[in-house]
Amino acid sequence: MNKKRLIKAGVLTAVFFLAVLVSSLITNRGTDDLTVDLGDPTLPRVSFTVEGKNVNTLAGFVNDMDITAIRDTITPLENNGTLKMTLEDDGNDIKEVHYEVYSLDGDDVYEKAEVKDLSDGTVTLDLSSSLKENVSEAVLKVILKLDKKEVHYYTRIVKPDELEVGQCLKFAEDFHTKTFNKKNAADLSVYLEPNEEGDNTTFQTVTIHSDAAHVTWGNLGPEVSSDVEWSIKESNTVYTSLLAVYQVTCVGDAEEVETFNIKEFFRVRYSGDEVYLLDYNRSMEQVFNGNKKVLNENGILLGIAPPDISYETNKDGTIVSFVQGRDLWTYNKDEDELSLVFSFANREGHDVRSRYDQHAVRIISMDENGSTAFAVYGYMNRGDHEGEVGVDVFYFDIEKNAVEEKAFIPSNKSFAIAEDELGKMVYYSHDRQMLYVLAGGKLYQVNLERNKQEILAENLEEGQYVASDDGHLLAYQTDGTLEDAKEIIILNLKTGKERSVKAAEGESIRPLGFVVNDFIYGRQRPSDKGKTVAGEEVLPMYELEIINSKDKVLKTYAVEGTYITDVFIETNLVTLNRVTNSGDAYTGTAQDYISNNEERKESNITLESYSSDLKGRQMRLTYADGIADQSPKLLRPKQVMLDEPITIAFDGKTKSDKYYVYGMGELVEIYDKASYAIQKAEQVSGVVISAQQSYIWEKGNRDLVYYTDTESFKKADGESSFEACVKQMEKYKATKVNLTGCTLDQVLYVINKGIPVIAMTDQSHAILLTGYSTTDVTYIDPDNGEEHTVSVNDMETMVNGSGNTFIGYVK
Repeated sequence: MNKKRLIKAGVLTAVFFLAVLVSSLITNRGTDDLTVDLGDPTLPRVSFTVEGKNVNTLAGFVNDMDITAIRDTITPLENNGTLKMTLEDDGNDIKEVHYEVYSLDGDDVYEKAEVKDLSDGTVTLDLSSSLKENVSEAVLKVILKLDKKEVHYYTRIVKPDELEVGQCLKFAEDFHTKTFNKKNAADLSVYLEPNEEGDNTTFQTVTIHSDAAHVTWGNLGPEVSSDVEWSIKESNTVYTSLLAVYQVTCVGDAEEVETFNIKEFFRVRYSGDEVYLLDYNRSMEQVFNGNKKVLNENGILLGIAPPDISYETNKDGTIVSFVQGRDLWTYNKDEDELSLVFSFANREGHDVRSRYDQHAVRIISMDENGSTAFAVYGYMNRGDHEGEVGVDVFYFDIEKNAVEEKAFIPSNKSFAIAEDELGKMVYYSHDRQMLYVLAGGKLYQVNLERNKQEILAENLEEGQYVASDDGHLLAYQTDGTLEDAKEIIILNLKTGKERSVKAAEGESIRPLGFVVNDFIYGRQRPSDKGKTVAGEEVLPMYELEIINSKDKVLKTYAVEGTYITDVFIETNLVTLNRVTNSGDAYTGTAQDYISNNEERKESNITLESYSSDLKGRQMRLTYADGIADQSPKLLRPKQVMLDEPITIAFDGKTKSDKYYVYGMGELVEIYDKASYAIQKAEQVSGVVISAQQSYIWEKGNRDLVYYTDTESFKKADGESSFEACVKQMEKYKATKVNLTGCTLDQVLYVINKGIPVIAMTDQSHAILLTGYSTTDVTYIDPDNGEEHTVSVNDMETMVNGSGNTFIGYVK
């Protein structure tokens, strides 16, 4: 009997070890001794104490970054000008701590100093002499010197004068805590503004316009499973913007514990002992976990996730790669395999540094067999490039179950700016081992097999090139400038094939964008060149055409007497910004729209939403023919190094001015026109910053009544009213910003900064707006040198005559 038991036990043991061996072979099949381990994050972090609260935890950069391109947090100083900083050494030996203070544009150095006492994990920075009387905000750079490297950290610093950060932070923390108890719903309702803008079918995004039931998490019953890290995004005398980042766990529909990444944004005003919640936005994204029940008969259950999850499928519709929570997954239905292709988060997810979210994953393309090319762009949390910002290009070979790094393109900008300048203009064709990068106005083609680099086009200014959403199509002018180029090349980066569109005799041609694979371009005539009522030279397009991949014209748009200045493309809707010519100048007129019918190619796999009583609206990658086996093998592909990856340094200097929209605690969008940026900032209750870090516009941050000290003036003989206004503005030594298209209410912010605004009432008449109240606007008319006050409604009517043409000046 004992012998039989021993034999049985031996057989079971052998079966167990055989199963482990087979499982290991399956999980790591195709890899060899050249595997590369990302390892754990190694860099220290720093944070600051504000009003007794630890806030603004910063990740470190191993390279010197562009001061103007690192704008994330703002840290108020103590009243005595000091700042308490906490060091999280994470096992590093910190030899020295240095700090430097710069102007917002990075041109001036206000202070350089060193911390002498490193006896414990908290140090005090003496910044009392850093911010002079006329400087309220600057950039603090902290340098930690380790054994073999320096690590840099950046935050803006501001004087604490008249700021109410402590009260705003206390309110936000209390609000945050109360959301986890439904008994507090009535208390929280006082601060909410529920209306039709709130979507009460989902927990993915909850706002100030949602109902109290969704703000208090419905029936999810979440438990906070990580530290709640608070950061201060903006702070002025009117409001403070705060962001809390953390994780929660909830029991889901399948009775399994699920994990979610949470971002909770507050914009708070404290005035006269009263607290006002100006804005609230909480996003919730499920951490996709292949060990849970993530498949059912319909498809892949993504759970609570954004409705625009990025995914690609193979031609047969059996394999799908998708990005959720900055993790890249691939599911192979035929092989019943689910692969975690890439993730910076460590396997257990306990190390907060590995979860740092300043990066994104973009799927570049998928081969017919399901192999996927992808790019990771932004801050590199760990691995060989830890602490760097850039674009890392990879290829996942599904047959070898291996991920190979192909190239790394470094940047000295923040994640969001690097994404805009590099992340969307990188394409890798694995079949041809060819990498394309558009940076600094140059289009590079890099043969990775031969390590050969060539420039296909250079001196490309903003507007001279456009790319399709998926990046595989690029159109660019081959000659001349934006206004006189005669040819556009349309290059298919996947195949290397190109075709061209040429201008008619005596005309020029301009690329505008892609709707899926359809190309949009505009035609221009030299005779149409003129000026706007704001005095800026412009060559609008008299005609727009849309052609498909076979060069067949799908749509021609032309309206007699109306011209197109530029277009916006969102999904399948093209918005045309238009002007009319009334003889001497172009004036803005109503937008027009073109809808395009080309849809994403039909596939067996589609992204759909579904709902449950517990979790509300959720997302699913649905297989049209369903999924039979719902217990896939979980693979963790190894990163391999078959060839040394190439590091490619390009000239990434931006050649044109940009306007950055910050809202909800992050960089939302980048525009080349201030007015477009202001419209977006209005939507997200944000701020607009120039490339030199000047404040262009802020939502809600202005006085109700304000008048500038502007003396009356009259135009000289032979001088136009516009020229007289421009001459008057020269004394301010400020930068001119075209605000055409903004509302009167929006431009009052600029006046509130102490600088008048030029307004055109028609194509030939300019006035200077000098002040305002809640009901009136004051202006000087250079025609007669008199000061006038009219109602807000009357002024809006006056400026309508020029299509809301405003010229502002900012410092």
